[in-house]
Amino acid sequence: MHTEEKCAGYIQLVFFDDTTNETVTLGGAGFVTKEEDDAAWANVPAFEGESSFMADRMDANRDIVDDKPVSAETCERLTGKPIAQLIADGRAKLTADLAELRREAA
Repeated sequence: MHTEEKCAGYIQLVFFDDTTNETVTLGGAGFVTKEEDDAAWANVPAFEGESSFMADRMDANRDIVDDKPVSAETCERLTGKPIAQLIADGRAKLTADLAELRREAA
């Protein structure tokens, strides 16, 4: 039997989509220890100025405890994927999630 370890914290990358007025999740990662979480957060450079991208630091309960604006290039570096693909995949997942919520509410 495989048991999943509880993460000490998470980093989630999001995109504020002006086209749809939605917040699109681009990706993220969980960290097993507080030390790993702290090191990963320290490795996310804040973007100076206006940005449509944000890194959210979340605790073990997935509550946002900190955030910082980031660049599209930082999102690409952290995920290893092009920003256009991240946005397209995030939009598709959000659309599917919203459709599922509507079905459940009906």
